[in-house]
Parts: sequence; structure tokens; C-alpha cells
Amino acid sequence: MNGLRNFMMGRYGTDQLTLALLILGMIFTFIGDALEFNSLITLTYIIFLTCIFRIMSKNILARQKENYKFLEYWNPIKSWSKGKYNIIKSSKNYKYIKCPNCKQKLRVPRGKGKILVTCKNCNTKFIAKS
Repeated sequence: MNGLRNFMMGRYGTDQLTLALLILGMIFTFIGDALEFNSLITLTYIIFLTCIFRIMSKNILARQKENYKFLEYWNPIKSWSKGKYNIIKSSKNYKYIKCPNCKQKLRVPRGKGKILVTCKNCNTKFIAKS
């Protein structure tokens, strides 16, 4: 184990971009295998070799810049999908409505009938059906 630790000393290792590339490569491998699409399987070899290159690279600053650029695009997608997941998960107990004044999304409990709702953003009061 010490030999591997010493070998990896000064090398970049894994990050979010490398993990995303590995997952993408696995997905392409399964699709290419299922459809017997050889050029897609060749693309997966290129992706996996890129992952190995990134892990073994000693140019840490360049790999960090690449990962930072990837995260600039990935984080908004991740937060958007997490928000949508939370809305779907809580849709059994809550209903989401929009404020008629500022269009802010508001969460109200389901099954209460008509209720008076106050927007947290603009303090507009309106009646909504829950």
C-alpha cells in the first residue's frame, strides 16, 4: 500500500470531472454494447484514457482549472435538478403556487381549502386554493 501512496505522491488524483467522465464512459459502454455500436465503444476508450491521464497528471494547476470550469456548468444543473426532485418528493403534502405580484414560488399545505397566503418576498396577501 505504501508503494501506491508513494507512486501517487505529487499526482492530481480524482475530482468531480473525472468521476463524471467515468460515469459517462460507463453509460456509453452499456449503450454501445447493447446496440453493437463499435464507434461508441471506441469513444469510451478515449474517455477512460482521459480519466487515467487526469488522475496521473502532475500538472495539478491545469487539472484544477479544468475541474473548476466543469463545476461552473455542473453546479447550476445539479441545484436545479435537486430543487425539482424536492418539489416532486414533497408534492404529496404541499402545493406550490406563484405570487400574483412578484411571481415568487410559495409552498402551501395541501387539503386546507381556500387559505390566505402572504408572500414572503413582497408581502402581498391573496387567497389561494390548497
